Amino acid sequence: MRQIRLDQGPPSRPSGQPRISAVELGDALQHAMALAREGRTGPAETILQRLLEISPENPDALQLLGMIARKTGRNVDAASLFRRSLAAFPAQPHVHNNLGNALVDLGEPGDAVHAYRQALRLAPQYDEARVNLAIALLAAADAAAACAALIPLVARDPRNARAWATLGQARRENGQLPEAILALRTALSLRPDHVPTMHNLGVALRMAGQPEEALPLLNRACQGDPSSAEIAYNLGHCLQDLEQVDSAIRAYERAIVLRPTDRAAHQSLNGLLWRQGRTDHWLASYRTALAQHPGDHGLLYDLADQLLLAGDAKSAAALLAPHSTSASPSLHYQYGRALWSSGAPDAALAQFDAAGDFVPALREGARSRIILDRPEESLPRIEAVLAADRYDQQALALQGIAWRFTADPRETWLNDVEQFVSADLLTPTDGDVSSFNARLDAALTAHHRDHQHPLDQTLRGGTQTSDDLFARPDPLIAEVRAMIEARIRAWLAALPRDANHPFLSRNTGRFAFSGSWSVRLRSTGFHENHIHPEGWISACYYVALPEAVTRDQQGWLKFGESGLRLGQRERIARMIRPEPGLLVLFPSYFYHGTVPFEDAGHRTTIAFDIVPA
Repeated sequence: MRQIRLDQGPPSRPSGQPRISAVELGDALQHAMALAREGRTGPAETILQRLLEISPENPDALQLLGMIARKTGRNVDAASLFRRSLAAFPAQPHVHNNLGNALVDLGEPGDAVHAYRQALRLAPQYDEARVNLAIALLAAADAAAACAALIPLVARDPRNARAWATLGQARRENGQLPEAILALRTALSLRPDHVPTMHNLGVALRMAGQPEEALPLLNRACQGDPSSAEIAYNLGHCLQDLEQVDSAIRAYERAIVLRPTDRAAHQSLNGLLWRQGRTDHWLASYRTALAQHPGDHGLLYDLADQLLLAGDAKSAAALLAPHSTSASPSLHYQYGRALWSSGAPDAALAQFDAAGDFVPALREGARSRIILDRPEESLPRIEAVLAADRYDQQALALQGIAWRFTADPRETWLNDVEQFVSADLLTPTDGDVSSFNARLDAALTAHHRDHQHPLDQTLRGGTQTSDDLFARPDPLIAEVRAMIEARIRAWLAALPRDANHPFLSRNTGRFAFSGSWSVRLRSTGFHENHIHPEGWISACYYVALPEAVTRDQQGWLKFGESGLRLGQRERIARMIRPEPGLLVLFPSYFYHGTVPFEDAGHRTTIAFDIVPA
């Protein structure tokens, strides 16, 4: 095995090198490594460069130069040097590993995976490379493969804390929360003060609905690494779950101080302020950060988005106008939205078109042209989106509308509300539908903590739970989930097959939840007409209903009427009267909404999206 590290001497030299004695080569490399260990990288690089003048492709000198480049943050140079070293002498597992590390830091996880696999091909018991492989697989969004890489390692070496910690992260990303928690607990028992493991275990516990146990871990992690914006951000989530709103706000603010351009932290902070009715400080963090980073397109985009959601299009347009001449596609799109909502449709269309093939702008350009009664012009833009992703739910919804307005018979094929909408009453194990749903409604009350609806959701006059409802450790939630899963399996088995249909063609009979939440509406509350862009199938399960649903279709579910506000051109294709225990399943691209109701009672539902598995 051939390897060079900063803390060890050089290996033997392969044959075929230029004329330099082994003693001279060894002495030069030893001296360069000693200098590098002392942090004197400049003199070390000088020696190595001189060595390469004599022996241009010396693998040991190239590797050591690569290590120095990585140590000084020059990963592009490091990757190039490691590749040159491997070209000269391929059988160096540690250099393949070092190359993988440089590629991970460069944001190239796919190439890093290949490098780590090469290292393991040469040295199958190279545990460091195996853990690094799993980390690269996680970065490449292949959590299942990361788990598969690590399970044999922890079985062979159960005291490998790094392997257990990485396995915990992989299992969490793979949706295996109980197994993730077990792996992370094992890792922390082996390294009790390891801050990243504390942090990851706290995140996993919180995701599993155990914020009380997560909080002390996240607090310890914050104390151990007070400079970590990510830990402060996740602490804010945990405090929010525990209804410690003031402390959550401070945690999010701390994350933003540490990383002022962190879009997720700004969104979480301002979302919480809005839902809690604390509008005096709402959006202030964006303005403070933009004063420091005036050209940050992500912050500009998000601040404009918040203003648009709040109905302040003129402020959004004023914010973006100074950047319109040098805007990115995303800002052209956002500026177009602001102009559209400000009553300047022609200028808006020009901005959407200026964004080129930016998918949101193509969709918005199509949507705007449908509203302007120019459906023929919308279709090429919709087709461009669907060419990139045939399952784009927003584009499918718009395609159905455009087909209807152009008298295309495929509209009925796409939007068959009778065949593709299922409405069935679910019966609990004890057979008492009324009692079960009354108990479920009481249990869900604890999860509705906010004062008003989220700004970026379609409900009006109510509240919505955060995070994954079905992951919460509540026996009533677990029972309703099991009932729902059984019904979905039966429905999928009964659907017709059509390989060309964008809904039916995805049916493998297997599915996974991609999000679940509860909504509680109060009097005059309703859902605006909308679709679910992240789903394949969406659903609503009715838990509790006001008496008003028996009168004048109040609180009823409607399909077919779009969110485009087309006036006389709109149509309602189907209405469903809710009742406790009713589960309604439908394609995620179907427009749906609810009729407002007036009643002292509330309307509680569980909603979710699923995707093919």
